[in-house]
Amino acid sequence: MTSTTLAKQLFSKYEQYKIDHLSPGNCKHETVFAELFSLIVRSNRVLAMEEIGSSLEGRSINMVTIGGGPKKVLLWSQMHGDESTATLALMDIFNLFVHSSDESWVQRMLADVTLYFIPMLNPDGAERTQRRTAVGIDMNRDALELATPEAQVLRNMHRKLKPAFGFNLHDQELSSVGNTQNVAAIALLAPALDEKKTRPSSRVRAMRVAALISRVLDQFIHGHLSIYDDTFEPRAFGDNLQRWGTSTVLIESGHWPDDRNKTFIRKINYVGILAALHGIASGSYQDTDLDYYTHLQPNTQRVYDIIIRNVTLHHRGGWRKVVDIGVLIDPKLNRDHVTLTATIKDLGDLSTFVALTSSDGSMRVARTDEIQIDQSLPLSKLFDILQLPCPQFAK
Repeated sequence: MTSTTLAKQLFSKYEQYKIDHLSPGNCKHETVFAELFSLIVRSNRVLAMEEIGSSLEGRSINMVTIGGGPKKVLLWSQMHGDESTATLALMDIFNLFVHSSDESWVQRMLADVTLYFIPMLNPDGAERTQRRTAVGIDMNRDALELATPEAQVLRNMHRKLKPAFGFNLHDQELSSVGNTQNVAAIALLAPALDEKKTRPSSRVRAMRVAALISRVLDQFIHGHLSIYDDTFEPRAFGDNLQRWGTSTVLIESGHWPDDRNKTFIRKINYVGILAALHGIASGSYQDTDLDYYTHLQPNTQRVYDIIIRNVTLHHRGGWRKVVDIGVLIDPKLNRDHVTLTATIKDLGDLSTFVALTSSDGSMRVARTDEIQIDQSLPLSKLFDILQLPCPQFAK
């Protein structure tokens, strides 16, 4: 079975393995650990789990191991605590292994690879829905100093396992694909290992894996794949694992229109990761044309959460003009309640920008003292000012 054929099969059958009760809202240590334990019990020894360390606040950091082949692959997710999309996709992948371990493609793959998953590397950050650790350090800038216990866990496992391949799984900010109006659904990168961006064989292998992911996902998200910034960052784990000889691929989960919980992006992660692992196991990644990776357009910042188009803005001095309003949304968790704060980031001609959600403000009039740049207010209040129905996800 080719990786492309497998990807089609995985895409069509995904809902059979998606764990519906897991979501970004409950992707916390307690919930994920309980689900992992349940999967391990039901896996009939297909999956194994061990505690490999703990966070600063004492939450366990766990690793799930699958397979017994000679090629070692290390995958880690949620080193930034507010980036849960890949963690949820990994849980769905574990569920597939639990229920489909007897399928021939699974058995062949697991005979060739041993997979090591760290699904939640920063549980303290996940508890707070914040990027950084409990002490405010960005773990992905701690690969050299190893000031945080969480970074020490990842470095120690890398030293112990010496994996041939690594997958660094993240969520990225709103971005478009190059100068197009396409939202970036997935951004890929084989990180640089030095400032010259040299290409030793280990990095070329990573590029080919990224090319394979690009090729198989193009059939589902054509025009919505981009390449992440490859500026060398000497403190980052991905760059250093590449330097240490592990062929490392960064997968950044982007966005999709009208999919605030990233349900579709989670599915695309599931398909892309499994197709890549299959390609590594079979060796077919080596035959993938690098153009599928090198010809990807870069991420650019041309996307808003919401654009309200064609609003008439007027000033008390008599000036009136039809404008677009570009809005970014910041979800704030207050105990169990999430409030959505809207920040107006731009006014004027936004015809070259795209939004996850668009609203038609034709025939609506707003005063310049009501609508101002960098103004932050509850999203519902902004739509009340404009006398427009608030998008459903904000209610």
